[in-house]
This record gives sequence, structure tokens and C-alpha cells, in this order.
Amino acid sequence: MTRKPVDQLNKEQKPQGQDGVWEEIRRLNIFTKREIHERTDIPNKTITDYVKRLMAGGYVEEHATFAETGRYVLVRDAGVHSPRIRPNGQPVTQGKGTENMWRSMRMMKQFTPRDIALHSTTDSVSVTEDTAKKYCSMLLKAQYLRVIQKAVPGKRQATYKFVRNTGPLPPQIQRVKQVFDPNICEVTYYPGAAQ
Repeated sequence: MTRKPVDQLNKEQKPQGQDGVWEEIRRLNIFTKREIHERTDIPNKTITDYVKRLMAGGYVEEHATFAETGRYVLVRDAGVHSPRIRPNGQPVTQGKGTENMWRSMRMMKQFTPRDIALHSTTDSVSVTEDTAKKYCSMLLKAQYLRVIQKAVPGKRQATYKFVRNTGPLPPQIQRVKQVFDPNICEVTYYPGAAQ
């Protein structure tokens, strides 16, 4: 079975994927994998894989009654956003550049792609000017940004103004070159759309 596109997945009532598992773990605090499956209809394999990763990352432990009940307990609550972790328990860094760029745009309000690249790069995340330029270009098409000073090739980059703050989650540029906004669960730009 193939995975549903995120813009279709988020229109469903019940939470899905690791976000849905995390939401239920936080709601229950002490839980079994079966309880999560019954409440969400999330596939058992998804639940099992994510609980294993949460254990490796130190977020979840076997409850004292685990041998008899199969219960787990939440020991490290990371908040509403589900921890993105690898099977070895290490954090996933993919997508952090986009998160950093979005956060920088929301704070700065007015910027060039160079500004965004500089303010979004950290010790563990590298954002290039080219990446920032492409992200700005897509967000301009989706009407999150407005050009306040046009670029002069070889002399200066375009200066953008941040005009559409939909929330803390960064709009995602999908493979089909459309922009999906997880804050409002909508595709805000798709190729061929009138601008």
C-alpha cells in the first residue's frame, strides 16, 4: 500500500503516522500499542516502529508492569510536535533547514536570500544561498512573500517582505513543485495556478 500525499492525509479526522502515535502517547501517558491502534486505526507496524525509536531516543520506557500488560510509559514529553528520530535514537536533521528558514523569515520580516541563509545556518544545519533563493521563490509564488526591491543580476539579490504568517510549521515544497502548508492543511500553490 502506498503512502497518501500529506495534503490528503491531513484532511482525515483521525491523526495519522508518527504524529498520530505521538498525540495518543501524550494523551494516555501510560499505554499499550494495541490501545493506540484501537483509538487511531494507525497500522500496527507504524506504531511498533515509532515506539521502538522513541525507546531508543529515551522518550518512552517499558512500564514496571510491562511483562504482564505490555504497557509503556512516556518519560520525556517533547511537546506537541512528534520527535523525529532515527532507529538508533538520534534526531533526524532532514527538514531542519526549512524549519530554520521559515523561523528566520517570521522573525526578520524583511530579508534577502543571503540573510535567510546566514540566519538559518547552525552548527548542525547548513543552509546555502541557493537553497534559500529557491525556497523564497516558491514562497513568493504561494504569496507568503512580496518583493520590495527587485534583484539586479550580479549586484544585489531581491529583498522580500514576509506577508503571510500561517503558523509555526514551515510550508513544504513537494516533489511535484507545489507548496503545502501544514498549518492550514492546504496546498497554497501548484504549478499552473494563477498568481
